[in-house]
Amino acid sequence: MVKFTAVHTGDPMKIRGLIASSVLLTGLLTVVVPNTVNAAAKQKVKVFMTGDCADGQMVEGVDEDDCEITVSLTPKNAKRSAVLEVAYDSEDPEWEELDSGTTKSGRLIFGVSSTDEDDVWMDGIVLYRVRVKKSGVNKALISKEYKTAYTSAEAAADDESLLEDLATEDPEEQAFNEKMDEAKSDNQQKIKEQQPNQDIKQNTNGNNPPQNNGGGQPNKGGPTSPPTAAQKSGEFNRACGSIQMSKETCEAAIAAKTGAEAIAALGANAEKFCKALAQMECKDIMPKIYMAAAPKK
Repeated sequence: MVKFTAVHTGDPMKIRGLIASSVLLTGLLTVVVPNTVNAAAKQKVKVFMTGDCADGQMVEGVDEDDCEITVSLTPKNAKRSAVLEVAYDSEDPEWEELDSGTTKSGRLIFGVSSTDEDDVWMDGIVLYRVRVKKSGVNKALISKEYKTAYTSAEAAADDESLLEDLATEDPEEQAFNEKMDEAKSDNQQKIKEQQPNQDIKQNTNGNNPPQNNGGGQPNKGGPTSPPTAAQKSGEFNRACGSIQMSKETCEAAIAAKTGAEAIAALGANAEKFCKALAQMECKDIMPKIYMAAAPKK
């Protein structure tokens, strides 16, 4: 038979004092540590829209299809998931998912297409918002709604007041556009660091085919500054001749004051003309040709 003998050394009062101190220390750690972690996990989220859509208006042949909605997160090393939502009825919106992704290096950039599943410019008012998902102690949040009025070239050509307004740019608009251009340039640098989003899916009938505008496609070629009147006339005549377009139609396009007017004048042959002109779609080339602002009011 084996006997175990407990051996106690030291003063029993000191031992009890040490045990009590250990219990108190453990209790303090249990309270302090979580609060410190929670404070460090706090995040600040900003959502903003840039591109020609930032003024709430997108006109075919006038505005470039360059709309982006950005989620900015601080601290940058944190990650947050977000969903871009769209509603096609501004009076009674029914929100549906358009795209989703996760921030990287403090940014998540959603590309928003101005065309539907058939690559046709949209007409009407569309609403966008971003829903940022909950993460740890950071609650879920929903951004403000961004309203964008889309106008096709055909509809714009029938709206004289719109064409007159588009032909001018006051100092306030110019300053706003310059600010948007700077934000867009900054976003383009961030796109290279951002993980690819899911394919952008957008149309007006709910079918949601992939448009793939969220992955930061490279810019197509084309002029970087508006051509002179003589250059435009010469290039237009060359393109018209290559597709055997009538002289009357070509002259109407040359005389147009805006890209929307030109596309409307070209009619059903507009895309064929733009391909002959610069191997580009009209929505990409026309804004570059007519980007020069008219005399200020």
